[in-house]
Amino acid sequence: MDRETSGQRRLTPEERAIRNRRLKRKRLFRLSVVIAAFVLLISIILSPIIIFAVLRVKNFTVDGASKYTNEQVIAASGIKYGKSLVFADLDEAEQLIEKTLPFATEVKLTKKLPNGIVIRLTETSVLYAVEMGSGMYALTNGDMKVLEISGEIPAGVTLITGAVPLKAEAGSELVFTVETEEQADRTLELLKMISKAIKSVGVEDIDLIDVSSRSNIHMIFRERIVIRLGDSVELEKRLSLALRAIKEEESLNRLKTGIVTSTILGQAYCNPADEEDIEELIEYKEKYAHLKAENIPSADENGEETSVNSEENSKNEE
Repeated sequence: MDRETSGQRRLTPEERAIRNRRLKRKRLFRLSVVIAAFVLLISIILSPIIIFAVLRVKNFTVDGASKYTNEQVIAASGIKYGKSLVFADLDEAEQLIEKTLPFATEVKLTKKLPNGIVIRLTETSVLYAVEMGSGMYALTNGDMKVLEISGEIPAGVTLITGAVPLKAEAGSELVFTVETEEQADRTLELLKMISKAIKSVGVEDIDLIDVSSRSNIHMIFRERIVIRLGDSVELEKRLSLALRAIKEEESLNRLKTGIVTSTILGQAYCNPADEEDIEELIEYKEKYAHLKAENIPSADENGEETSVNSEENSKNEE
């Protein structure tokens, strides 16, 4: 039987060349796919090794630290030299710094490729001394973060009485009651509210804040004037009105010692009185005045003390 009768035909040289080229292209395509897959696999395997080897922490930049050394800040972050920069937990490091170094606040860490970490922070200061009992005080900033525990009250620091902390640990907020999902620590909230009002109004020379009665909060101003604020509703407005009343009375030279009442919303009035007749001043003098001896404001040649707030001080100086 010949080829033509069997249905097969001999390929011409041109057809055979075309078929060979097609087969060659298919083989090259398959080979390129295999090579690409192999390269991808090697890259996947080697990439972490390259990252670990190259992107490692080799230097730190610390900005804003004065109370602490750069080495203390770096150590507090918990990030070690040589650690993979990719897997460094910056959020955790920020919390560790603020916890370990109580005066550090607003801590922010950023990565600086290929091998650096930048640590920026600000340092807070002691504004309040919260009475703990047994002659000890929790020294805090305005956010009620405990900066240290001390048996002394630094000059210029406001004493807070009437709320003994359940827990006071340097680097953490004060704890007065156990918080639950339904109820927050109300005492802590109150103290933060008072601190915020004092800062907003700009008042200085507050010697004592007594919160033993939440409906009768009072302050001692310059060791000679009691400011009765009542409860915490619109506390900032109450305090602002009280200071305005003090300023007006002092301008008329009618208030050396006395009581300023701002318990009714929108009203504040002064009652000049001898300090021997003011219950809050008597208690303050007996229990705490000796602790604040260094904080008595200085008087000028005419016996007149400085003004209510820092803004007035600057005006008087002008």
